[in-house]
Amino acid sequence: MSEIQFITNDPETILAETIATYQQAAGEVLNPADPERILIDAMAYRESVLRARMEFLMRQNFVQYATAPALDNWGALLGVSRNDGETDDEYRVRILNSTHNAIGTEEAYRQRILALEQVADLIIIRKSEEPTLPPGMVRLIPLMRAVSEDGAAAGAVHTPELEQIILADIQADDFGVVGPVFIFSEANPVPLSGSISVRAVLGTNQETLEKNVTRKIAEYFGTLSLHYEGDFGAFDLERAVLAADGVLSVAAIDFPNIPVKRPADFYTQGVVTVNYM
Repeated sequence: MSEIQFITNDPETILAETIATYQQAAGEVLNPADPERILIDAMAYRESVLRARMEFLMRQNFVQYATAPALDNWGALLGVSRNDGETDDEYRVRILNSTHNAIGTEEAYRQRILALEQVADLIIIRKSEEPTLPPGMVRLIPLMRAVSEDGAAAGAVHTPELEQIILADIQADDFGVVGPVFIFSEANPVPLSGSISVRAVLGTNQETLEKNVTRKIAEYFGTLSLHYEGDFGAFDLERAVLAADGVLSVAAIDFPNIPVKRPADFYTQGVVTVNYM
């Protein structure tokens, strides 16, 4: 691991700069035997000591350079405990090789949020992607997983309650409280409307058939709506309808003017007319 220095600390340079600053302010040249040099020497030494302390404290902010007890605090945050008799160097290697060392990264936040059962999908936007964001601000656009009365899942615009659930989870002590500031934006539902023509199996009860077809259409669009990248496919919808009990064939599917989605758009079911033949 290459060494880095956060704060420049050269005693000779500090002394020379301090003498130069004094001489400029006093308007006179100092000689090595002048009484003022004793004070300046003490000031330069003190600054060098303070810089060394600042360097030490800066290094405690990074697992790669921290030492006990700061290194143990990093280990606690990342879920890696120090073994008995383990040196700082040995402990540091285990922390860096742990499965938790991606904490604070975009992927770590993504996986943490997507692990919530209420979240179906997620978009994370950083300042590099949206320059108008204030420094340190990250935009989250969660796609909420809604569940209907019959237990079917579908994507939906998130609620304020879900925002609180997400924030509580990513700011928990076992994940890390130090990080960016998050703001939320809403996903944008894009309803798809069209028509389907269905041929029924001879003798099928019409009411039962309609319920079966309606359920299969809702399941298809529910699954489609769970992902931002979900694309509408007429063949996939046809296959879903064909799986409904009582359907013999699908004669036609007409969904004109399918809009192109923007990043935060997700397709949902609009007005779907079913014609029975």
